[in-house]
Amino acid sequence: MPFQYFQQLYSEFEAVRGSQRDLPSGRLSDPVAYVIRKAILSGVLKPGSSIPERVLAQELNVSRTPVREALFVLQGEGLVHLRHNRSALVAYFSQDDLRRVYSLRGLLEGFSAECAASNPDRTQVSKVEHSLRRYLKLAEQSSPIEQAQADFEFHESILDAAGSQLLYTITRQVLAVTITHRSRYAYTPEQLREAQTQHESIYSAINKGDYALAKWLMMQHVDKSSTLASMHLSDADPLASDVSISTTRARKPRVQLEPS
Repeated sequence: MPFQYFQQLYSEFEAVRGSQRDLPSGRLSDPVAYVIRKAILSGVLKPGSSIPERVLAQELNVSRTPVREALFVLQGEGLVHLRHNRSALVAYFSQDDLRRVYSLRGLLEGFSAECAASNPDRTQVSKVEHSLRRYLKLAEQSSPIEQAQADFEFHESILDAAGSQLLYTITRQVLAVTITHRSRYAYTPEQLREAQTQHESIYSAINKGDYALAKWLMMQHVDKSSTLASMHLSDADPLASDVSISTTRARKPRVQLEPS
C-alpha cells in the first residue's frame, strides 16, 4: 500500500472542500472519511482488509479521534465493520447480502431515473451525457477499477439529475456498497459492450423525457448487473488476508490538526 495515496486523497479533499455536495466541511473527521471511502470505492482497500486506526492517524498526521469518528460514519454507510478492541474491516458481503442490496438498488435507481426523466433539467442531462461518454470510451481491456469508477459516475449523475437531496443521499449509499464489489472484477469485452448499450438506452430515455421507459430500463440494467456480480462472488471466498495498511511501520511524530 503506497502511503502517499492516503496523503494525496487528504490533499484532494482539502482542495475541493465545499465544492461538492458529498464533501461536507467543518469536522476533521470529514476528510478522513473521504480518504477511506474513496480508497474502498476505488478498490485500493479490498473487502476484508483491516484499517488500523493508529497507522492511518499517523499517515494523515491527525489524532485517532477523527479516524474513529470517520470509521463510525463509514459503518453507517455499510462500507466498514467495526470490531471491539480490533482494527476495523472493509465490509465483506455474502451472496444473500449482495442480492438484497442489488434488489434495493434497482428500486431506488429505477425511481431516480424516473424522476430524472419526468422533468429533465438540461444542465443535469448534459452531465449525464458527459459521464456516459466517459463510460463509452472504456477500452475492452480496462481495469476493474476503471470500469467501476466510470460506472459509478454515470449512475451518480442520474441520481443528481433526479433533483432530490434525500433520494441522492440514500441511493448513493446503496450504490456505493455495490461498487466496492464491482471494483474487484472486470467485465469481458462482450459484457462491457452490453453494459454500454444499456447505459446509452437509459440516457436516451431520460433525455427524451420518457420516464416510464427510463425506470424500466434502469431496473433491468441493475438486475443484469446483479447477476454478473453474483457470478464473481462465492460465499466460500475468504476475507482478504493481506493487511492493506501495515501495522508494523515505524512510529513518527503525530501532529494534531485544527479543523479548518
